[in-house]
Amino acid sequence: MPTIKRIGPGAVPHDAAQIMIPMRDGVRLAADAYLTDPSRPNAVVLVRLPYDKDGTYCFMPQISRYFLAQGYNVVVQDVRGKYRSEGKTEFAVNEVDDGYDTIQWITEQPWCDGAVVMWGDSYYGYTALAAVIGGHPALRAVAPRVTGSQLSTVREYGDGTRDVEQTSRKFYFASHYVDADRYEWEPDWGSRPLRATFEEFFRQLGKRSPNFDGEFTGESRFVPPPLKALLESPPVPALYTIGWFDNCAVWSWHDVRALSRNPAWAAHLHLRLEAIDHENYRLGDAPVTPHDDHSGNPAALDRLLPRYLDPAVEFFDAVLGRSGDPAALPRVRYEVCHGGWHESDTWPPRQASDLEYHLSADPSPCLTTEAVPGETSLRWTHDPSDPVPSTGTNPFAALFARSDLRSIGRREDVLRFTGPATREDADLVGVVTLLLRLSAPAGANVHARLLDMTPDGGAFLIAKGQLRLDAPPAGAEVVVDLQSIAYRLRAGHRLALDIMSSDFPDFVTEHSAGADPWTSPPGEPTSREIMLGGPRPSCLRIGRWQPEQLRRTREHHGGNP
Repeated sequence: MPTIKRIGPGAVPHDAAQIMIPMRDGVRLAADAYLTDPSRPNAVVLVRLPYDKDGTYCFMPQISRYFLAQGYNVVVQDVRGKYRSEGKTEFAVNEVDDGYDTIQWITEQPWCDGAVVMWGDSYYGYTALAAVIGGHPALRAVAPRVTGSQLSTVREYGDGTRDVEQTSRKFYFASHYVDADRYEWEPDWGSRPLRATFEEFFRQLGKRSPNFDGEFTGESRFVPPPLKALLESPPVPALYTIGWFDNCAVWSWHDVRALSRNPAWAAHLHLRLEAIDHENYRLGDAPVTPHDDHSGNPAALDRLLPRYLDPAVEFFDAVLGRSGDPAALPRVRYEVCHGGWHESDTWPPRQASDLEYHLSADPSPCLTTEAVPGETSLRWTHDPSDPVPSTGTNPFAALFARSDLRSIGRREDVLRFTGPATREDADLVGVVTLLLRLSAPAGANVHARLLDMTPDGGAFLIAKGQLRLDAPPAGAEVVVDLQSIAYRLRAGHRLALDIMSSDFPDFVTEHSAGADPWTSPPGEPTSREIMLGGPRPSCLRIGRWQPEQLRRTREHHGGNP
C-alpha cells in the first residue's frame, strides 16, 4: 500500500501581492505580483505553473526576486484548477486562452509598460508556448526550458513507427492532476497489470484523476494543441534551453526541428544546449552531493540562480532593447559534455562530426568505422516479464545519482557494441541516428543507448532513443532517433551502443499489437534479429543528417544513403 503525502499551497511571501485575475469565462486565477515600483511602468516577466507559485519545489519567490533585481516586474500564476486558482484541474486544456487573458490583464495595469515576456521549465515552459499560440501582441519574447509544445504526447513518424510511451505521463496525472494539490507517492512498478498500482493509489486516496481516467477512454482531451498551431502562430523571439540529459528533450527537439525549417520562425529561434537533466542538475556535479542539491540547500540554490536565469535576462534585455543588440545574440550556444561552451549560427553546427560506425559481430559485437564484409546477424530474446531496467530511480533527475550501466551489457537480452579506445580527447557533436535492419514482430519496441565506456569498465549514458513498431518494418529497416549530442569522449574511453527491447519503468513494456500495456498482462518471450554488414548495413551516425531525412532517403533508395 503506497504512502501518500499531500502537498498544499505555501504561504504567500511577504513581498508579493496576491491577486485574482479573471478569465473570459469568469474563473479567477491566483497570481503573485512582485513590483519594482508600483507607480512606474515596466516590462513584466510572466510565469504560469501548476506546481504552486509559493511552494518550495519550484522556488518561484527566489526566482521572482532575481528577475526583480534585474529591473523586471514579475507575475507568477497558479494555472487553472491548481492550488489557489479556481476552475477544473485539466492538463493543457485552457492554457492558450488563459495565457492570453492573463497577458491582457497585465497590460491593463499601471505598472506594465505594455511588454510581457514569459519564462519557465517543463509545464511552465509549455504555458509560454501556449501563450505564443494565443497570439497576444504584448507577448514580446519567451524562454521555454526543458519543454516543448507537444509535452508528454507520443509522436508518430508516419512510417509505421512511433515513440514508446513514457510512464511519466500517467504517473504525473496521478500525482499533480487529481485536484488542486500535489500528491507524493511511489508506484509499485512490479505490479501487474501496470494500472493496478494506480488503482490502489486512487482507492487509498478516495478520489480519482479525470486526466488519468481520460487516458483509457479513447482520444484524451488532455493534450496540447498540435505543433501546427505553433508553426502557424505569429513568430515570437524564443530561446529554447534543452538539456542533454533531459527525459523531456524529445519534445524540445521536435519543436526546434520544425521551427528551424519554417522560414517565418527560423529567424526568431535561439538555442541553449546544456549538460543538465530535467531537474537542472549538472553533469559536472554528478553524482550530486548535498553541497550541490538545490532542492534542499539554500546556498546551492543561490549558486544555481545566475546560470539558471541570466541567459533569459540577457535574451529579454536584448529583445526589449534594454541592453545589447538582438542581432548580436548567438543563434546557438552549446555546452560540450566534459568540455567547454561554443557558439554557432545553426544546429547541428557547421563543424559537426561526420561519423559512421558500422555494427559488427566479428569477433564480438563492436562498432567499427570500416565496412563489414558479407552479411551476418545477431539475435536476442525479449521477455516482457523481465524487462531491462531503466538507468536510474528518477527519469527527471538522471544526473542526481548517475548510474553505472556496465552490468546491463552482461544481460542476454542486451546487445552491446563497443568501439575502440580513443587515443586522445574526441568531441562528438551533432545529430545521433541509428539505422537498423531489423526482424521483429508488430508491437515490438526498440531501445538504444549510446554509452561512454571508461577505462575501468564503467558505462555511462550519453544519449538514448526508442521506437515502437506498429507493423513489421518495411524492408526490415528502421531509424531510431537518439536526438543530438555534444560530448567529449576522453582519451582512453570507448563509445558503446546498447540495443534492447525494454527500458522499464521509464517506458511501458512491450505488448502485442492492439493490446494496452497498462491493462494487459506481459506477453510471451519473442526473438528478434539485427542484420549486419553487406550493402545495406546497420550503422550509427553522428553528424548533420536528421532522422526524417534518413527515413525518406532509405525509403527512396531502398538501402543505405
